[in-house]
Amino acid sequence: MSKPCSTTPSSAQFGLEHFYRERRSLTDFRRGPLGPHFDGFATSLKAKGYCLHLARSKLGVACQFNVFLMDRGIGTLAEVSESLIEPFLDLYLAGVRTAGERYRPRANALNYVKSLLQYLVESGALVVPTPKPVIKPYSWVLNPYLQHLRDDHELSPASIDQITKHLASFLEVLPERAQRRHFHTLPPETVETHIKRHLKDSPYNLQRLSSSLRRFFRYCAVHGLTQSDLSGLIPPVRYYRHASLPQGADDSTVRRFLAAINRDSPVGARDYAIAILLVAYGIRGISAAQLLLDDIDWQHSRIRFRAQKGGKEVIVPLLEPVGDALIQWLRHRFPQSPFREVFLASGAPHRPLTSGAISYLIHRSMAEAGFAGAGTGTRTLRHSWAIRALAHDSPIKAIADVLGHRYIDTTFIYAKVDFKTLRDVALPWPQER
Repeated sequence: MSKPCSTTPSSAQFGLEHFYRERRSLTDFRRGPLGPHFDGFATSLKAKGYCLHLARSKLGVACQFNVFLMDRGIGTLAEVSESLIEPFLDLYLAGVRTAGERYRPRANALNYVKSLLQYLVESGALVVPTPKPVIKPYSWVLNPYLQHLRDDHELSPASIDQITKHLASFLEVLPERAQRRHFHTLPPETVETHIKRHLKDSPYNLQRLSSSLRRFFRYCAVHGLTQSDLSGLIPPVRYYRHASLPQGADDSTVRRFLAAINRDSPVGARDYAIAILLVAYGIRGISAAQLLLDDIDWQHSRIRFRAQKGGKEVIVPLLEPVGDALIQWLRHRFPQSPFREVFLASGAPHRPLTSGAISYLIHRSMAEAGFAGAGTGTRTLRHSWAIRALAHDSPIKAIADVLGHRYIDTTFIYAKVDFKTLRDVALPWPQER
């Protein structure tokens, strides 16, 4: 296939003509089983904001995949499946011997082909058969229990995934004992032996793991799945809530952190807006990730943060420095995005940032500013806000309201670092006689 012309096509053109001018290139695309769908794929790339270079890279690999299908004698889209991707990559990258941290040809090509297949599925052109669920010996008890957690306890998908890993890894070591006909007569000695070994070798957080197992066995006892309540066999993992102090950064450190972010670039403007939100209101990273354009009330200078972790929704005044930072970022935000989240990825397809991505960029920004170590991240900024509010004599109830705590007892952890009040109540040191 001939190389595309270097002349940039007019923005008014759609489909393949937006990225290619040469008739030979367009002819190469519009043949084979994928040919009728390349114009739509190109249009979707343009709508998602892909730059000319990256869009041509995706389309080029997709065209080579189409040639590979024709060489295999595949003439219809119904014969295309993901199982053909690996053989294509082996052939397409047969002469490529170079790879590095920034140059990953196989990973890039795999991503490009999967983007094409995802478009075909979303457009309805390609129907992917629904994979059959994997039936495990313990599926009969695990699946209803997980559904119980979703329906009755309304746990988040992330919590469900974590509990699934905990229980599946334990039930896997029970082989035939986990089957329906044996589970009811499961001896406590067998359970205790497996639990001790599992807690010893497990890579998971022991406190959360023991909580998942204890809760599961209580459910089994209530529903008559076991002869007795086996939750008492789970050894408690001691956790002392007030054993440590909240780790925060002082005001000078926070100012240096904000000053180190370069606000001149689109990415820097976004990162600064996120950082100043965390610093100004003490919100969690997930609250910044879930902030919607509709949550900012410009007319009344208010901003809303949604409830997290069983807490309360928070509506606070929109501070002027925060508003200025948000405006600077919104000027760079991809305007055609269908997402309502305020903070999007800088590169196409401009998806919303996750809480993990926000935690990473805050940690990275603090490291670049010279603050390294475990105490760098969104939680540090949240603790810093609470400690700073206490130092300025803010009532503990007001702090709880801004932090979104439903119960004020949750906020009392910060009283341990209210050094001003602690000095007032400290008893004088006894003098030696």
